[in-house]
Amino acid sequence: MKKIVLHVGMHKTGSTAIQASLTGYRDGVFEYAPLPPAVEADRQRAYNHSFLINTAFDRGHKRMGKLREFGVAASDFDRFRVRAWETEALILSAEAITGFDLEAVQELGALLRQYTSDIQVYAYVRDPFDYVKSATQEWIKWGYTGDHLHPLSYRNNFVHIEGVFGAECVAYRLYRRDKLLSGDVIADFASWIGLKKEPAHRMEANATLSTDAVRCIYALNSYPMFSSRNGLLHYAWRELLDVFGRLLPGRFEIPARLVAREIDVWDMAWMEARLGQSLQLPPYSEQDMECTGLKDWLGRTTPGMLTTIRRELTSRGADVAENASLVELLFQLYLECIRSFSDLQLDYRTFSADRYLERYPDVRQSGLYPFGHYVLHGHGEGRDGS
Repeated sequence: MKKIVLHVGMHKTGSTAIQASLTGYRDGVFEYAPLPPAVEADRQRAYNHSFLINTAFDRGHKRMGKLREFGVAASDFDRFRVRAWETEALILSAEAITGFDLEAVQELGALLRQYTSDIQVYAYVRDPFDYVKSATQEWIKWGYTGDHLHPLSYRNNFVHIEGVFGAECVAYRLYRRDKLLSGDVIADFASWIGLKKEPAHRMEANATLSTDAVRCIYALNSYPMFSSRNGLLHYAWRELLDVFGRLLPGRFEIPARLVAREIDVWDMAWMEARLGQSLQLPPYSEQDMECTGLKDWLGRTTPGMLTTIRRELTSRGADVAENASLVELLFQLYLECIRSFSDLQLDYRTFSADRYLERYPDVRQSGLYPFGHYVLHGHGEGRDGS
């Protein structure tokens, strides 16, 4: 192997689209590294190397349980860590690396240098406002309920990477549509690293949700829920996000004044020196002055949201309580997604919580929401939920 191209994101800069589009890429010089078969076969999105690299360099093998889920035994662990690919230039893409501490980056560097001394690191970076807004939305999509926005530190993301691989080997590019080749991050990345041809297939991923859609998710995150770690619930939640995107189209906006609190001007200057150009911060607007925090901004629901969710439930044939609050309707819509995704095997409409608790006193003792217990445990155990 003559060269390794190490794409490290950063987060929210089209990494998923790049990874998905490069999956299986090979042109006689460059090859996008495949994941081990056991992982690739079982993962819905088997194109991001973050999973395996993040697992491999988590000291103490604390994440080995995740690998075992995919049939990778502990004895196979080191074999995956030193796997070599017979190619002239290998492409690795894992935005998780920007979150590594110094020791983990050093370990990664030592492993990669077993195969070549020519390691070029590529990183897209976003303007501070765009990054914080996008990363905060992603946080909320997966359960965040706090009052602070997602933090940003360019220096923390890249200082260890520069220290291990050399600042001269780390190339930065601004992720801004008017700066990308044809406004397309996939074409831009292919040109940047020197691919002979553009990827044959492409995938746009992680589409933004509207402010009202994010408000619905944020409200629901604070509602008593049962674990989403269950695989079926995870995919039902994904379906719910898609439903919100369809019902409440638009883009996510947030007051600039809230974002400004998360921005360190010296950190901005550090990155601007590497980019050779200025980063942008938007001016404040009148609505910025009225907003006191994230909870205040996301708590501003509108009558249209209530009407839209109620109409969706009715169109699905659900019985909707006349005095139900927005969050109660949102939770009912989540139950509808579980019902739909499970092909009616987990149907909250026909589930009797009183009878379930009467039949199974241990559920009452567990303190779990009855239907939640049925989804997580009871159905698999053959318990009667009718």
